[in-house]
Amino acid sequence: MPAQLKDMFDRAAVAFLARNLAAVRPSFPAARFVDEVAADLPGLELKARSARIADGIRACLPGDFPAALGAVLDSLGAEEPGGMGSFRYMPLVNFVGRHGLDHPNESLAALPVLTRRFSAEFDIRPFLLRHRDLAMAHVERWAKDADWRVRRLASEGIRPRLPWAMRLPEFVVDPAPVLAIVERLCADPHDIVRRSVANNLNDIAKDNPGAALAAAKAWWKNPDARGTVRHGLRSLVKAGDASALALLGFKGGADLSLSAFALAPKSIGLGGAVTFKTQLTNRARTAVKLSIDYAVHHRKANGGSTAKVFKLAVRTLAPGESCAIEKRHAIRPIATRRYYTGAHAVVLLVNGREMARAKFVLRL
Repeated sequence: MPAQLKDMFDRAAVAFLARNLAAVRPSFPAARFVDEVAADLPGLELKARSARIADGIRACLPGDFPAALGAVLDSLGAEEPGGMGSFRYMPLVNFVGRHGLDHPNESLAALPVLTRRFSAEFDIRPFLLRHRDLAMAHVERWAKDADWRVRRLASEGIRPRLPWAMRLPEFVVDPAPVLAIVERLCADPHDIVRRSVANNLNDIAKDNPGAALAAAKAWWKNPDARGTVRHGLRSLVKAGDASALALLGFKGGADLSLSAFALAPKSIGLGGAVTFKTQLTNRARTAVKLSIDYAVHHRKANGGSTAKVFKLAVRTLAPGESCAIEKRHAIRPIATRRYYTGAHAVVLLVNGREMARAKFVLRL
């Protein structure tokens, strides 16, 4: 069976942390820590394994939290070269998020140090929920930090809908504090920081499209931020939002003509695929920039359908120019979707408008 990500947290990973802690705190019971923690890991998933290791560290570092945190920071040693660090440091970051809430000043000062070893965006969030003003004051400073990993933490940590993390309800309702931070980073010199800002803008657009669009329009004036805007508006573009499309230059398309929209086969089993193809021609007297997507409408248990939009292409067609479109789409089992027997549909979307539709039957 292929190795899983959670398998990185095994006895050897626990022993690595134990050696580092014992090197700076000789009283640390390394052997007991390794035996007790490693015994609990096999039945746990990735995040639970990291949490168990973090809890074990706290149990084996008696005394107040600031003293224990000092041991954790001392154990880091020399910084390793590279990008976002290693998963083996994840429990040390979790140590702060799980055990440092009653000591916010010390904990928040430690997170930018730890994020250089493993990203701390999950563990800033408990502090944002309990100590919002203090945490946001730290985030403001992080946004100006010389280290790109700390600047990324300033954006990633305050994303309202960060995947696999606790949601930040106040920022879902009112993203203004988030936008005030990330507007400083939308044209950051590091691409990973800009990508985080784009993902943050995309989060905001799901709940507050007007606020996201207002920010995007302001950022668009800076040529260095335009890539951030394009990526940040991706959900609105897929949804056919006219304002988002217009900002990105996807205007017009009323004079497009479409050849026959062919889809085959008309019936497939789970694991099979359909292929669709057509040709678009610009009949206008001016060039037109096109955002070309397609949606698959999956059948639901009640006989209705739910659509999933996929990016297909971006094209600019001169007057009279044509472009061929062909795409193979497989229907494979995935953990996040349940399939039902019956009619499904593929819809071609151009600049947010439905241009063609064809059906196929899925057999289970």
